[in-house]
Amino acid sequence: CLPVWSLSLRTQAYSENPRKLRLRHLDVFYRFCDERFGLDSFDEAVSEGNAARTQDMVEAFYLDLTSDPQYNTTVVQRWTTVRGFVQELARRLALSSSDWSALSSALFAMGKMRTPMRGNFRFVRALPSITLIDLLSIANPSSPRNPFRGEPLRWRNWLIFNLLLLAGLRRGEAMLLRCDSLKRDVDPDTGKWVSWLDVTTSFEIDPRSSRPSMKTEHSHRQIPISADLADLFEHYVAECRSAHKDNAYLLTARSGAPLAAESISKVFVSLSAHLEPKARKRFFDRSGGKECVSPHDLRHTCATARYAMFMAHAPDRELAMQRMRAFFGWSEKSNMPALYARAAIQEDLLRTWSDLFEQRTNLLRELKL
Repeated sequence: CLPVWSLSLRTQAYSENPRKLRLRHLDVFYRFCDERFGLDSFDEAVSEGNAARTQDMVEAFYLDLTSDPQYNTTVVQRWTTVRGFVQELARRLALSSSDWSALSSALFAMGKMRTPMRGNFRFVRALPSITLIDLLSIANPSSPRNPFRGEPLRWRNWLIFNLLLLAGLRRGEAMLLRCDSLKRDVDPDTGKWVSWLDVTTSFEIDPRSSRPSMKTEHSHRQIPISADLADLFEHYVAECRSAHKDNAYLLTARSGAPLAAESISKVFVSLSAHLEPKARKRFFDRSGGKECVSPHDLRHTCATARYAMFMAHAPDRELAMQRMRAFFGWSEKSNMPALYARAAIQEDLLRTWSDLFEQRTNLLRELKL
């Protein structure tokens, strides 16, 4: 049954990494059934058409998952995957057996597991203003607080920082950018130059062990960027990028090989280690105890800021939601924009984002490219 589910996932809008995650959840379910009911017990129950025994296994797995009242989001995702898997099997077998139709109805009635609530933790990951300002100061290539040695490395990490913060890219999306992902053209309506990034799958040979991929079909998109960020992109490619004839990926290691996900995470570990005590404590309190800023924290920050900007430009909530979905690569029905709408009205965020982004732009303009 598991290979069939794997093929089913390939026909859906799942890229490689989400598909692997779902298969890992199913592997946990299979191992649970082996240990509780006997080796290959789940496959045998399905092969024999024993819907009642199959239901016993699924219910036992659900009870095991929820035995700890402090279950986390991973557990919720695991149940959703297993429930969907068994429901699909039941629907197919229901054509020949009413028992399987009853199982499908039972699973529907069981419903989804409620996502655990952790106070405001789900939407407080936008960086506090004091933390963001301090990070901008540290990451600036000309800063004496910058922990990285060598101009090329400093400029590469500064570009990473700004791609995540201003374009709201996921880490994997930044890793997929090529040197030709930046596009420029003249806007026929204004006569001014405009710049954007093509964020999509690369068909380059990728030697990385953890190969990045687009999260969903909606993640493929074009993101408008400022002239300052476009200039930074071009400066890095022309002056600082470690090139290799077999690699056209934008972000590279010193050897010229495509930059690994772990390397990007380490950049933020180093930046976080140099935060001022007040900025670090503010982040620690806001994030629910995190010690280190992550790449995805900048995407959260960008999303919160963008929502405020879209609303300031045209105070139409539904239009702002549509723009958010297009900018960040979410589906038309995604509720993620609402998450950031709630975040945007917390504390000092709405008051400070425009000032913060103006400061960031001024920092870029002060740098001699």
